[in-house]
Amino acid sequence: MNAPYDRLAAALDGRYRIDREVGAGGMATVFLAEDLKHHRMVAIKVLREDLAAVVGASRFLREIEIAARLQHPNILPLLDSGEANGLLYYVMPFVEGRSLRQRLEGEGPLPVAEVVRILVEVTDALAYAHAQGVVHRDIKPDNVMLSGRHALVTDFGVARAVSAATSGHAVTSVGIALGTPAYMSPEQAAADPLLDHRADLYAVGVLGYELLAGRPPFVGGSPQQVLADQIAARPEPIGTRRSGLAPALEHVLMKCLEKRPEDRWQGGEELLAQLEALATPSGGTTPLQRKRRIAMARPRVWAIGTLGVALGAAMLWRGTPPLLRMLKPSAPAFVIGQSTQFTRDDGLELFPSISPDGKFIAYAAGDYARLRIFIRPVTGGRTIALSDDTTGIETQPRWSPDGNQVLFLSRGAAWIAPTLGGAARRITPVTESGDSVASAAWSPDGRDIAIARHDSLLLQSVSDGAPRLLAVSEDLHSCDWSPDGKRIACVSGNRNYVQPGPAFGNLAPTALVVVSVPDGRTTVVTDRASFHGSPAWAADSHRLYFVSDQQGTRDLYVLEISADASPRGISARLTTGLGVQSFALSADERRLVYSVYAARANLYALSIPAGTPVSATTARALTSGSQIVEGMRASADGQWVVFDSNLHGNFDIYRIPVSGGNAEALTSDPADEFQADLSPDGKDIAYHSWKTGSRDIFVKPLAGGPVQQLTSSPAQEAGPVWAPDGRSIAFWTIGGTRRLSVVRRNASGTWGAPVERASFLNSRPEWLPDGRSVSFTRNGAIEIVPADSGPPRTLYAPLRATDPQADWLQWRRDGSVCYFKSHDDRGRASIWSIAAAGGRPRLLVRFDDLAHPSTRADFAADAQRLYFALDDRQSDLWVAEIAKR
Repeated sequence: MNAPYDRLAAALDGRYRIDREVGAGGMATVFLAEDLKHHRMVAIKVLREDLAAVVGASRFLREIEIAARLQHPNILPLLDSGEANGLLYYVMPFVEGRSLRQRLEGEGPLPVAEVVRILVEVTDALAYAHAQGVVHRDIKPDNVMLSGRHALVTDFGVARAVSAATSGHAVTSVGIALGTPAYMSPEQAAADPLLDHRADLYAVGVLGYELLAGRPPFVGGSPQQVLADQIAARPEPIGTRRSGLAPALEHVLMKCLEKRPEDRWQGGEELLAQLEALATPSGGTTPLQRKRRIAMARPRVWAIGTLGVALGAAMLWRGTPPLLRMLKPSAPAFVIGQSTQFTRDDGLELFPSISPDGKFIAYAAGDYARLRIFIRPVTGGRTIALSDDTTGIETQPRWSPDGNQVLFLSRGAAWIAPTLGGAARRITPVTESGDSVASAAWSPDGRDIAIARHDSLLLQSVSDGAPRLLAVSEDLHSCDWSPDGKRIACVSGNRNYVQPGPAFGNLAPTALVVVSVPDGRTTVVTDRASFHGSPAWAADSHRLYFVSDQQGTRDLYVLEISADASPRGISARLTTGLGVQSFALSADERRLVYSVYAARANLYALSIPAGTPVSATTARALTSGSQIVEGMRASADGQWVVFDSNLHGNFDIYRIPVSGGNAEALTSDPADEFQADLSPDGKDIAYHSWKTGSRDIFVKPLAGGPVQQLTSSPAQEAGPVWAPDGRSIAFWTIGGTRRLSVVRRNASGTWGAPVERASFLNSRPEWLPDGRSVSFTRNGAIEIVPADSGPPRTLYAPLRATDPQADWLQWRRDGSVCYFKSHDDRGRASIWSIAAAGGRPRLLVRFDDLAHPSTRADFAADAQRLYFALDDRQSDLWVAEIAKR
């Protein structure tokens, strides 16, 4: 064992199991390892020690963090980074395949059409990164991996990190050039500190030149001679080294190689447009059909060609399905043919389901407050509404095995409607508890329905009979019955993700469970550290497809399930950057239809109206861009608004001045943090996080120091709120019965055990300004309970059908007024005030722009303003053809 191996293995013990060294380059040594938390193989790259000594840990890690934010189907993502026993390292997915360098060394120059395709994908990745302000600085065949038919740019941001971190140091002192001489632009070779993204476009020209000619433009001699040639020599035209090239292709590449940046293509998008016109070896003008999804914008999905790796080459894990065992590991089992956008309307199109004959798609369409089931031919044509109900919320359609009926959910129950027209009939009875049906799935023979209701999975005959209990597991939904009839797969946890309403699309860790029929034995087949959803069985009843965000964006995964319902091996990622909400496979597994959901929610401020109600359209934006803002709170000193946002991928806590400006990140943990509150003295921040596998409460000192964990139960504690004296925190438990608890801190700074004060509440608790009582909402009413002991009292209760239902509340700092937010039966929000002495509520704000609603219940208030989020939620359906090899 070598010293770096031993030091790395010892330092990362418990997180990664180091297998072996698999390579070394100019900057780093590469180790193959297993990520023990996620049960996946990764590549850990350890920076050369002499280089690390000059770079320094803090600056390197701060700079390399930028690379972790890049999410693109042709960029190999950065999963982790850190310092271990003096070693600087970063972690990337382990890709079974070979680099372009290995391909060139083994086969020589590539076919023209393949070169163009690779350059398109590399340039697409660069254009995306350049738009984020990131320049790669080291594009070369060694840093482009081939996985299936697709190119993945690796080490993105690493050269930038080293360059930035070593600024001011003599590069020669560590014996390394920041870049590779044969691929360095003239300005890079001359050590120009002002080089920009056009240096990467020069490297694309060098890459294309080498792929076609078998060698880059300048080779031989010493590195210093190559650098001199980059600065002063003219490259030999590519046409002299590879005859028969189209003039258009020669022009594109040679313009990339111009000495002056201003004479090259000026941006990645410009170069990409030129390359896309070269899809044929002859340099014809047939464009590549590229469907790009710009992150968090109106969905335009990244090329479904990323699925070419899909459902195939990425299926590299222990326990490979039988079909794939017949193939070489690097050979894709599926090839994606044509992919088309199936719906384009504004609003939501969700929950697709393909008819058994593969000719029709049923789906739900509308907005979060109104959804109807529609049926439409896969090839296009007239769209038919399944039912006559224009006021309900219809979701999750499922075709019957014979294709004659569609099962769906509406008004808390499961219904069946004939596909050719006719009245829908309710098939689930009303329960005394009033629990809504969260999922309904057909048995493969069409005789029974599997019903998920709260924590119960029940079986019910389609024709008659009462449902019988099959299994009990936490918060079940999104179930699917295996084709052999032996098992049912469901999601456990976070029903809000699929339940239309204010919290639709909510991201929280969930698990997949498999229930055996008929004995009800339940097996958890995934972890609960990530989101897992939309399970769908393959035709062989042994592979389970699903959606997960375990490696960043919501993508498709597959897991093999053994005969005893236990997982065989680990799940394999099938797509990259797809952003899928839910999906369906055709019975023959040759067609995929999926919904891509994109949501924006930014923070707005509005002066509290003193007279007549005002419209939220007059509010002023405090934030902007592609993000989701939630959980806002005003600070006690009236200077800040604290909120959580996924601006940089995962949810972190930010604060922004009440007058607007730049938001400051208060957390940067890889785990998600939510619903924060600043302590009254502004020194600490309390929030809840899933970092332990369950929602728990944490307190972080803003000046530095250890983060304190206040709770550690599986009950899912959330929404901490500081008492006015800063010595107590109230929070609510949202797993099972929603309970209010108070935890106190003694003079030494030690937190005691939580004390429960109320149950069955519907909102985050709020302290009254006197600090002696805590308030919350329950069934539309506002209740107040003493923090220590005593019965609750009701401040407000809706008495008439037209009275607003209180969803969330805030108190004015002087205690004279309570504000609350409400949603009507159409989901339209409003904000009201009520005097502390009681009485009738007064309308303050109307949210009358249905295109930009305020869907979530949370809001904030200080002495002068109200703060809330306005949303833009969109989803479209896409259809992809899958051809098995």
